[in-house]
Amino acid sequence: MAIGGFAKDEQGRIVGRAAAEAAWLPAGRERLGQIAARPMATISQSDFAAQIQHASGVTALGGTNKWLAHCLAALAEANAAEGVPSLTALVVSADGKVGEAYDEALQAYGAAPAASNRERESRAAQDRIACYRWAGAPEPRGGWQAKVPVTRAAPPRERVAAPKTPERAIAYCPNCFTALPATSVCDFCA
Repeated sequence: MAIGGFAKDEQGRIVGRAAAEAAWLPAGRERLGQIAARPMATISQSDFAAQIQHASGVTALGGTNKWLAHCLAALAEANAAEGVPSLTALVVSADGKVGEAYDEALQAYGAAPAASNRERESRAAQDRIACYRWAGAPEPRGGWQAKVPVTRAAPPRERVAAPKTPERAIAYCPNCFTALPATSVCDFCA
């Protein structure tokens, strides 16, 4: 990576974080507006990162983990300033959770960071409903219900002993008293 470089624009020029985010934020807001228009829809962090880079023509030089959280926080601040619901609640990890980075979005809307993971996910679920309503998504049958991803502890793995092979009783030749092979015929006396 070039010194001070953060991303490349469509012409292949190195640009800094501010220039990259200036391109990503409108693309991100547009994409999340499309997601919000579908009831109960979310988008994975990796898909969101790929789509805003493609739509904007600006490609990050580092991995998603190096820039996406900061970009989502900047998007949350811009949305909060314009009175738009927290669209970043629609961006989830592979396990369907917003994760700790969502605390910055909460702060952008004037809320305190979540006290626990469960509280954070619950608040994000409520914020997603606000996004769907804002975007005019058709209300699902049964009404809007905040769906919080469930963390289930993996069941304890039982240690099962391998079945023991029954030991074969050793038979001896009645003439020379050597152990008989599986054929039960003495190799020496036969």
